[in-house]
Amino acid sequence: MKSQTMSKIEIGRLIDERKLSSLQILVMVMSALVVWLDGYHIQSMALVVPMVAKEWSLKPSDFQWALASALIGIALGSAFIASIGDRFGRRQVLIISMAVIGISSIATGYANAITGLILWRFLTGLGLGASIPNAIALTTDYVPSQRKAALVTLMFTGMSIGALTAGMVGPDIVRHFQWRGMFTLAGVLPLVMSLLLVTTIPESLKLLLARNPDDPRIPKILAKLAPDVDARTVYARRPEVQRQSAIELLDRKYRKGTLLLWFVFFFNMFVLYLLVTWLPALLSAQGWSSRMAMYGTGIIQAGGVAGGLILSRYVDKDKTVVATVTAYLITAVAFGLFAKLPSNGPSWWILLLVVGSGISGGQFVLNALAATFYPPVIRSTGVGWVFSIGRIGAILSPFVGAWIQKLVAPSALLGMLIVPVVLCIAGVLMFRNTFNPAPAVNVPVAP
Repeated sequence: MKSQTMSKIEIGRLIDERKLSSLQILVMVMSALVVWLDGYHIQSMALVVPMVAKEWSLKPSDFQWALASALIGIALGSAFIASIGDRFGRRQVLIISMAVIGISSIATGYANAITGLILWRFLTGLGLGASIPNAIALTTDYVPSQRKAALVTLMFTGMSIGALTAGMVGPDIVRHFQWRGMFTLAGVLPLVMSLLLVTTIPESLKLLLARNPDDPRIPKILAKLAPDVDARTVYARRPEVQRQSAIELLDRKYRKGTLLLWFVFFFNMFVLYLLVTWLPALLSAQGWSSRMAMYGTGIIQAGGVAGGLILSRYVDKDKTVVATVTAYLITAVAFGLFAKLPSNGPSWWILLLVVGSGISGGQFVLNALAATFYPPVIRSTGVGWVFSIGRIGAILSPFVGAWIQKLVAPSALLGMLIVPVVLCIAGVLMFRNTFNPAPAVNVPVAP
């Protein structure tokens, strides 16, 4: 690589032309651990609702605001806090957000009324909302473009694995430490993670080069990424971004893609979080034990991991529309079959796996598309706002789910989810010829 040390090389090209380094793998692993913790947190509240309701002599439907408060916090954190990563660095946001999540989660375990649950879950949501977009953006900044969707998806499977972990270990934690033990563990782990991030994870090299090529951190990070390349010869592309704010997301260059992402994120997250928040209660109403209902929720996450990894391979091959529409169509059929097949046999387990593959797996694809659509200097902002709009759908889901449960049987409720899935299909069909790399121009460099 001596020739590269003698001439200028763009950082994206440098990453694309090399094998994954230990630094890049470290970034992916640490980001995956961040979203793993996020998945565990998002799932934990839904899992304990039946137990808390019994202890406090309340109905599960009384917890709709406790379930929604974390989602409201995530929406606000994604929109207004995650964008700080574009200005001051993704690393700092991840470190602080992990600390906030840890402290507020431990406090949740000491709550003695719904108002306490609402407050502390809201603060937890703020931390989650800030961390998820920055974890996605940081991984996107460090992986090669030809494998970006697959690697970002692989990283983000940590969220489903985290939710799956909560579903698998939740029954044992609750049995030994009651429901408060779920939140104690959910608080200690992020605090440990915050300390690990301080000592291990680097800042985004693309972001540093784009903002200040003379930043003293650049040579140190580049020495781990490509030790044979002189830091003075590496530069970043300067995107045609007029302002580093959410307003830029609706500029002519990004408007169509932004609106399409918002549309599909909204309906996909509505379905996903209705399942995450109410599935344990729905399955219990169908005669499943609490333990089996928790496992059933975990099956959806397992399907999401498998579906996301399969779909991401087609995204990297420019077959996003065909693959995603096919997954949604299969999911719609599965939702329809909930009302036709018996809930006490293996058929519902298979349907849960299929639904997870389409909805949770489809969410992974959308995450990768959002991360690659925006340039590095507004990537956290773009991903943050996409997640924020999606969280509006997620916020509505506990209330819609609570309302529909009073009107129809659980199997009928699941069948009604065909409607938002069809809307996702309509949005994806408009993706074609929209998600091309964001326009950029090279930074002039001295000869």
